[in-house]
Order: sequence, then structure tokens, then C-alpha cells
Amino acid sequence: MNNLAAEFREVFNLYIKLGEDLAKIMGVDVSKNPQAFVQSVLQNRETLECIAQMNSRVVQLSDSWGKCRNQLDPETRTEVQDLVAAARMQAIHLQELCSVWAQKLQRIHDELGTNLAEIGKGSQFLKSLKPLKNNYPKFVDSRY
Repeated sequence: MNNLAAEFREVFNLYIKLGEDLAKIMGVDVSKNPQAFVQSVLQNRETLECIAQMNSRVVQLSDSWGKCRNQLDPETRTEVQDLVAAARMQAIHLQELCSVWAQKLQRIHDELGTNLAEIGKGSQFLKSLKPLKNNYPKFVDSRY
């Protein structure tokens, strides 16, 4: 049953590593270049995929823990309970980081949408102006 404790320890360490990776991704300065953050997210999408894969692993470990909890000796049970609590806290921390991250991405998305709308308005204005080919100087002896 030490295998179960080792699995929970590994999950806990993986949560810590993922938290550090997400903190690095979020460390990008958005004020200078908002697209740098988006690029950072796209470059580190493996981290996000790893978080998604963690869900099935945690569910499987929780099922195993539920089945053999009563069969463990008190020392191992206490160790696993401590690891479960620590892993839960790390998961909550990751969830908070991801929600902050999602809000930041939404804000950048909204800013880019506003900029695109302004460009569209400028494009419509330019289309409404008389084309340049009709604005050349006209002379009396000109054939045009």
C-alpha cells in the first residue's frame, strides 16, 4: 500500500511543478506587448494539456484510496491523508492561477477586439473617400 502513498506523493510533486510552470507563463509583461502573453500561452500548451490529464489520474487515485482506505495501517493512512490534503491545496492553487490566467486572456481578447473594431471603422472611412485616381490635376489639353 506504500504504492498508493508514492502515487499521491508523485501527484503532489507534479502539482507543484505545474504551479511553477504556470507562474512562469504568467510572469510575461502584458503592458508592453499583450500578444507576448498569448504567445507564451501557446508555447506552453503542453502544461495545460498535462493539467487536463491530471484529472483522470486523480480520479483513479481517489477510487483506489476509497477502496483500500480501511485496509491500510494507521501510519500509512495518516501519511496518505496528509498527502491528499496537500495535493488538494495544490489543486486549488492551480485552479486559482488558471482563473487569473483566463481573466487575463479575456481582457487581452477584449482589447484586441476593440482594436480590430477601430481598424474596421478606419477601413470603412477610407472606403468612403473618393479614390485617389480621380484626384489627379486636370489640364485643358488633357485627354482624361
